[in-house]
Amino acid sequence: MMMKVFDIALKDLLRALRNTFFLAFGLVFPLLMAGIFHFAFGGLGDDGGVPQVRIQFASLDETGPEYGHFSAGEMLFQLLDSEELADLLQVTPSLDIESARAAVDNQEADVAVIVPAGFTAAVFDPDGRASIELYQDPTLMLGPAIVGDIVSSFVDTFAGSKITAGLAYDLIAEQGAAATEETLQDVSSRYAHWAIELKKEAGANSLIEFRSPSGDDKPAGGAVSMVALVMAGMMVFYVFFTGAASAQSILQEEEDGTLSRLFTTPTPQSTILGGKFISIFVLLVFQVVVLLAVSSLFFEIAWGDPLPVALATLGLVVVAASFGIFITSLLKDTRQTGIVYGGVMTVAGMIGMSSVFTGGASGPMDTVSLIVPQGWGVLAWRLLLEGGGLSDVLFPVAVTLALGVGFFVIGVLKFKKRFA
Repeated sequence: MMMKVFDIALKDLLRALRNTFFLAFGLVFPLLMAGIFHFAFGGLGDDGGVPQVRIQFASLDETGPEYGHFSAGEMLFQLLDSEELADLLQVTPSLDIESARAAVDNQEADVAVIVPAGFTAAVFDPDGRASIELYQDPTLMLGPAIVGDIVSSFVDTFAGSKITAGLAYDLIAEQGAAATEETLQDVSSRYAHWAIELKKEAGANSLIEFRSPSGDDKPAGGAVSMVALVMAGMMVFYVFFTGAASAQSILQEEEDGTLSRLFTTPTPQSTILGGKFISIFVLLVFQVVVLLAVSSLFFEIAWGDPLPVALATLGLVVVAASFGIFITSLLKDTRQTGIVYGGVMTVAGMIGMSSVFTGGASGPMDTVSLIVPQGWGVLAWRLLLEGGGLSDVLFPVAVTLALGVGFFVIGVLKFKKRFA
């Protein structure tokens, strides 16, 4: 009898694997959506974090003995090219402004940092004004924004040096002495050096601080890339679609008359339905394994340790297959499947994926996503992407398994009543 079950399951499985709908919606579309985000964000770094920003640095700033051979432009270059920022920034000195801008125009660099002539003089002159120009690739947002924050922090440091020089001038004047220009320049220079070094030493680099949207500290290497989150969400979304579409074949065979002919054979009804249900579960396992393997290879997504990944896969397959069986058992014929795909599955899938587009931050949408079974599937994979282990995924996996058992029991009972 078991061989008959497996024979029916194998026939349905082979038919599903040749189905264009499954190949497109089950495998191609999830990878395509993740690929769009992959290229939109300029690819991934080795750790799935922020890609390295390519900088062309051009400086017209002059120095001289009147400033103690101090150069604010040179200090900015040393900051951007420091070891603390080496993983984030790739700085290349440029011979002139035109070359720096041309490198950005030709997409050989992401942003050009242009220091104007007289920048150091403006630092020491209380009334001096000079602006650093950032010439960026208009198609990029994150990299130039990071460079802009670093440069702004650097400029703010010299604004502080002017204030410090002013305070020094007032203190010396209160003591009845006259502050020389050399003294004030020395105070400004010392303050600038001290402030920059302090920022560089304050925990890797205090000029850049990576935080999750919820405000919790998160180191760059542990950040979850948007591509990985989108891939997890799309995988859950389309696995549920595949589960419903596979279960729909029962309705199609009922309308075509092939199912009723099977029921007239000596094979028990439970064996026939059991074989069809098994084919749905096996098909979803195949789909998840392929999506995990391909996304890991091409997008370099680290899904986690094998055991928790296997549990998350089990939970997703059980709840998606059972939900498909349950939804299909409620339909009278295939003409109602448009309602399922256009309404129930799409809306439930988008609600379940809502936490993906908030970066997995704790908040209202994170809670709302859990009102549908897709949300629990997304939660399990998101926890794995954030570095969670077995203990972290046990609860969401347990919920998906419980929901799956409930959906499966109700669906099977309704099908048995239908074909009795």
